[in-house]
Amino acid sequence: MKMEEHLTSRQVKAQQTKQNLFKSALALFAEKDYNHVSVDEIVAKAGTSKGAFYTHFRSKDQVIIEQFQQVDEHYLNIIKKLKECNSAREKLSAFVLEHQAFTKNELGLDILKVVYNSQLNHAGDKIINDERRPLYTIIQEIIQEGQNSGEFRSDISAMELTRFIVRCMRGAFFDWCLADGSYSLEEDGQKFFSLVISGLQKPDVTCKNL
Repeated sequence: MKMEEHLTSRQVKAQQTKQNLFKSALALFAEKDYNHVSVDEIVAKAGTSKGAFYTHFRSKDQVIIEQFQQVDEHYLNIIKKLKECNSAREKLSAFVLEHQAFTKNELGLDILKVVYNSQLNHAGDKIINDERRPLYTIIQEIIQEGQNSGEFRSDISAMELTRFIVRCMRGAFFDWCLADGSYSLEEDGQKFFSLVISGLQKPDVTCKNL
């Protein structure tokens, strides 16, 4: 049986309250800008109390962190699909493109803008570049696999290459936000990351001697 089946009515209500606060906060962040939204406004929109907010979230920052935790759960689900891929390059490409599709369809442009705004302009937890997140560990494992098989270059560590890839991913999202979503994130990403991932491939030995 799933754990949810053992929850009491009080626990279920608490989960519903938290989700309501979460959705209300994200809606206000998108509507008014993160820095111009107060906790009072969030609880008013959610129809609950300030005490209830602080029961579930330490601060507004925690709402953003919660959003990333949900995204991280999705990363773990993507791993199952990667087993169908035949190479590390194919795995990395599939992971990056799946990540872009999920971000566009599930988070959306407005929430993505909120995330970048909150991370750039507020002195809270910098969850976006936390190297303990599944985003980093999954990419590092794929790159390490590619290095072990001889697909990817090994003159640069797997962790450093991982940082390069993640920076490219963040840059792609940031540019899409600057363009106000005026172009296809998936189509552009497919071309862009094909070039980026090609740069990971082990250099041709014959080229070194030219």
